[in-house]
Amino acid sequence: MNNIYFISDIHLGFENSKNEQLKRINLHAFLEHIEKDARELYILGDLFDFWFEWYHVIPKYWFPFLHRFRKMTEAGITINLIKGNHDFYPGEYLQKEIGLVCHSESSEFTLNHKRFFVAHGDGLARNDRRYRFLKKIIRNPASIFLYKTFIPADLGIQMAKWTSVSSRSFPSKKKSSWCEEYFQFARNKFEEGFDYVILGHLHIPMIRESDEKIYVNCGDWIQSFSYACYDQKNLILDFWTQ
Repeated sequence: MNNIYFISDIHLGFENSKNEQLKRINLHAFLEHIEKDARELYILGDLFDFWFEWYHVIPKYWFPFLHRFRKMTEAGITINLIKGNHDFYPGEYLQKEIGLVCHSESSEFTLNHKRFFVAHGDGLARNDRRYRFLKKIIRNPASIFLYKTFIPADLGIQMAKWTSVSSRSFPSKKKSSWCEEYFQFARNKFEEGFDYVILGHLHIPMIRESDEKIYVNCGDWIQSFSYACYDQKNLILDFWTQ
């Protein structure tokens, strides 16, 4: 159990379409596969199309995955969840009941004398000003309090269904134009002393090297079914196939 796996942008949805069923089948198979040799799993944001914990209510749609995550953590696999723009409010339930380690924006760690920086990556592009402004509002503690207190759970989830579809319909060409900016962000982190920078959000799997330091974008589990793996020696980008 030495490998560390990184996945991003799974977007577990509310619907039961063929694409959603395929995603869930592939993800279950992937998790079953990595249970054999995983030391840690990093989920770099947007595990869900929407996640919010009210005071007494949590979304019901993804219980099979929550159950599997609980079994994995009980088996000694550390599962880290970094908040993405769709993981609106991961609260105590995911941490206390499922055993996930939740990170707000990013995580940094050192292993085998290599420094890792991992994050979802939302808001990094210069032209993404609208989202950076919106992020300050929706992540504000006052906004979260108002949503938890005055928005009934059923209405809140209905609202989320609309906003999540709207967000994922963001033009892929525009996100493609951000790839070089994300690589430049990684290079800046390399100058700070990091050896590996691993991001998500773009839904575009990518691995690039600069002076023996490596940047990876994990892609997504909607079309690419891509993931990164560190085997204590090398960081690679791979694609799940059955």
